[in-house]
Amino acid sequence: MARKRRPDWPNALHHVMARGIDGRAVFKTLYERDDLVRRLSELVPETETSIYAWVAMPNHLHLLTGTGSTPLSEFMHRLLTGFAVRYNLTHDRKGHVFQGRFKSILVEDGPYFQKLLRYIHLNPLKAGLVESMEALSRYRWCGHGALVGTSSIPWQQTESILRCFRSVDLDAISSYLKYLDTDSDETEAQMLSEGSFILGENGISKSSESLERDSWSCCCRVLGSRSFALSVMNRLKASGEMRTRERDDIHRRIESIFLWASSIWTVTPEAIRGAARNSSLSNARAVIAGICSSKLGLSHSECGKLLNLSRSGVRNAIERSATLINDDDFIDMF
Repeated sequence: MARKRRPDWPNALHHVMARGIDGRAVFKTLYERDDLVRRLSELVPETETSIYAWVAMPNHLHLLTGTGSTPLSEFMHRLLTGFAVRYNLTHDRKGHVFQGRFKSILVEDGPYFQKLLRYIHLNPLKAGLVESMEALSRYRWCGHGALVGTSSIPWQQTESILRCFRSVDLDAISSYLKYLDTDSDETEAQMLSEGSFILGENGISKSSESLERDSWSCCCRVLGSRSFALSVMNRLKASGEMRTRERDDIHRRIESIFLWASSIWTVTPEAIRGAARNSSLSNARAVIAGICSSKLGLSHSECGKLLNLSRSGVRNAIERSATLINDDDFIDMF
C-alpha cells in the first residue's frame, strides 16, 4: 500500500520527531551527535529549510521546522538515511536505525509555536542530561545556546525567534528566558508531542480523545486551535489530499447493509453484531465487511467493532466476501 503524503507546503511549520529503533540510543556518542549536526549544517541551507528549535537526545530527535524549497519528507529522508548508513557502517550492523517513519505535526504559529519551542529546548534539563539553565546554554546538541548567544549555529533561525520575545520591559533574550521559566505540565507535554487535533475521514477530533491515538500512519495531526485545524482541513480538502465522510449518511448506509444481509441469510441485525457463530452469520458478516471496506471506506478496526470481529477476523471475512457476492452494480446500491 502506498504511503500517504504528509500535508506540507512552503512555510508550513512542523514538529518533527525521530526515535531510535527499539529505544536504541542512536545519538549517544559525541561522534554520532556531531555527525547529525554536520548533516543539518549542510542540508538546511541547501534545502532552504528553517530550523527554529532542535535537540538531539540519546535516543530521539526533535526539530521545529519551516518548509522551504524542499518538502519536509525529502529533507528528513536525506537527513535520516545519511545518518543511518554511517551509523550502521560505524557499528558494523545492518537494518533499520530509526523506529518506522519520522513523526510530524503541523504547528500553528503564535502561542503554540512558543510552547513547542520551550518544550523542545528544555528536553535536556527535564531528562537530567544537564543540571541547570546555565549548563543547558552550553549543551552543544540543542538550539537553546544559539538563542541566548552562548553558541553560534549559522543554520538555526535566531533573529526571527527573538523578535517574538521582545517586550517593552525586557530585551529579547531575557524575555525568552523568563518564558522558559513558566510552568507546564504532563498534559501540555503530551499535547505538544501528539498534537491537539487529528484530521481524518471522520473530520476533526481531539487527539486526547481519539481511539487512533497511537496510529500515525493514517491521519494528519495538528498542534493549534480548532480554527487552525479547520483551516488545515479545508486546505487539504480543496487540494484533493483529504476526503471526509458524512457520518449520518455512513450510518444510514451501514444500517441498510445490515438489513439487506439479514433478509438474505435470515438472521437479525442484532445476531450479526453479536458473539454467536454459525455459517449464516459468518456469511452475513463476511459480505458486510467486504461492502463496508470497499464501498464505504471503513477501516478494519471500524469493521471489527461493527461485527464483533478481531482484525484478523475482518481480514479473513473480507477475503471470503468476494466468493459470496460479486455483483458490483448491486453492491453500489449501498
